[in-house]
Amino acid sequence: MEKSLFSELKRIGIDEELASKVSASLDPEYNASKKDVLVMQEAIMQVQLQSERSYQALSSEISSLRSEVHKEIAGVRAEITDVRTEITDFRAQITDVRTEITDVRTEIADVRFEMGSINRQYIITFLGLITTIVSVFAINWYFH
Repeated sequence: MEKSLFSELKRIGIDEELASKVSASLDPEYNASKKDVLVMQEAIMQVQLQSERSYQALSSEISSLRSEVHKEIAGVRAEITDVRTEITDFRAQITDVRTEITDVRTEIADVRFEMGSINRQYIITFLGLITTIVSVFAINWYFH
């Protein structure tokens, strides 16, 4: 029993000297004294100290991981903001292109209307010229 208790105390991180004292004090043939109680308390305090150090180490590691996660989240949020800004810019560009397309369509309609007007003017002028020529020939033929 002595060896297994000693090895267990060593495994959980108790000093070798203190582990041997605790193991010896728990031997049934050994008479306990106040010193043995103090040795047990020292062993308990060492375990508590190691647990507290482990807790503090884990706590600091968790804090550092949290800060890294918060930094990464801030970076992702910044990227999301940049993407949203780019999307807004693209939407503005699309609106500008649509406006330009509408302007071009309006100009094409105006050109078509003007070409129709010019075509009508040519037809009217040509018919007027033909009418004038026919009337001159008719009057000339009548008087001759």
